[in-house]
Amino acid sequence: MGRTWIRPRSLKLTSKLFFFTQTFLFSHNISYLSTANLSSITMELFDIHTHQILLEDNDDPYHSCILDVYPLEFEVAKGTYERHSFSCGIHPWYSEDSDAQMKYLTEIAADSRIIAIGETGLDKIKGPSLSVQTPVFKRHIELSEQLKKPLIIHAVKAWEQLFHIRKETNPTQPWIIHGFRGNPQVTQQMAKAGFMFSLGNKFNVDSLEFIPMDSLFCETDEDEMDIREVYQQIADALNLDIEDFAAQIARNVHRVFPTLQTPPSYFVGDDE
Repeated sequence: MGRTWIRPRSLKLTSKLFFFTQTFLFSHNISYLSTANLSSITMELFDIHTHQILLEDNDDPYHSCILDVYPLEFEVAKGTYERHSFSCGIHPWYSEDSDAQMKYLTEIAADSRIIAIGETGLDKIKGPSLSVQTPVFKRHIELSEQLKKPLIIHAVKAWEQLFHIRKETNPTQPWIIHGFRGNPQVTQQMAKAGFMFSLGNKFNVDSLEFIPMDSLFCETDEDEMDIREVYQQIADALNLDIEDFAAQIARNVHRVFPTLQTPPSYFVGDDE
């Protein structure tokens, strides 16, 4: 991981932000630079798929998240996490006997706090058979199209089936494969078909060159790592400056998830 220099925007930095910055620097062994040395650079940070959000009082205010919840969890989560948005769906592992959850999902999915449908999808390794998973997945696709909300997809060893369902349904809404780790051949095929990709802590470095930059997002999923670390790892693998990479991700998020709240900018300095 490259060494990042971080500094406050100005000498008028509030004590709360100063404390946060100093704590982050100390915990990550990052050097601190004075405002006299570097010009200000800002980053907007987005985590488009996560199951890990602290309670609001302890939450990091310098990024925005899409928190994945099951339909029956939504009302409680909605009242607990006022700043973040949600994706809501039935994971393919639990697609068997899911009629009640699916019915409730159709009732709540129009809520403005739900900005994506899913995670849903196909998994050939875990869960019921694809004959059970596929109809549930297709109901999510219908809901995504009806409400004009992007689809968050979980896919494991089911690339051919996923490819054919997309061709069959011809969706107009973005389909984002979360936690994508596919090999270069799979990546090229899925990118050509119009899929988008969200990368987390583990990804296939050899596949990065085949992912269009305007189809790329970042996530933490169930990992406890900081979203900044995900950004840094991918930026390093692409040989990009972290601020340039973050700017591209922000453009993608604003285009695909226009109602996701923009977080306060995170201030960094140039790498040395």
